[in-house]
Amino acid sequence: MQAEELVRRLKNQEEPALAYLYEQYSGALMGIIFRVLGNREAAEDILQKTMLKVWNSIGSFNPEKSSLYTWMATIARNSAIDKRRLKSFQNNEKTKTIDDLVYQPAGGQTSTAAIDVARLTSKLESKYKDVLDHIYLMGYTQKETSEKLEIPLGTVKSRLRLAIKSISEELKDEKGLFFGFLLFILLILLML
Repeated sequence: MQAEELVRRLKNQEEPALAYLYEQYSGALMGIIFRVLGNREAAEDILQKTMLKVWNSIGSFNPEKSSLYTWMATIARNSAIDKRRLKSFQNNEKTKTIDDLVYQPAGGQTSTAAIDVARLTSKLESKYKDVLDHIYLMGYTQKETSEKLEIPLGTVKSRLRLAIKSISEELKDEKGLFFGFLLFILLILLML
């Protein structure tokens, strides 16, 4: 099903379209949410809430501003960050027992997308990778990253811009591999 057709069917509130949307995009959205939260149970909860937000606010989707995936990824990331900032979530994460961490199942196979992201970011100097990880994988704002890493805000912004430039140059020969990922990053940068 083409994205335009899917959006039209979602706007008409056709439940099979929601099922198709979930089937096609839930894995990628779960990855984004899990990277921010680091907690599978909370990530699954936020994934469900993200799908409901998409279903309920599909009327505000504008294909001229972003792709459907980028729009949904932004909703997922922002929802995960909101959850991460809740005091109750922070307190719950602090009180995890050793048993929870030691005996928790590994959580499945490593995806090829995760391997590619790891490969791309492994070529970055640690100072750039740290900034990229804090902002996009851990969900920190630029200001929070500045405070956490104890570097000036301007330095955070410069390192982030250079990291993205480096990754985009790596991808020049790999058309489309992380096109959605880069669009997502650029969209987030525009929103900051």
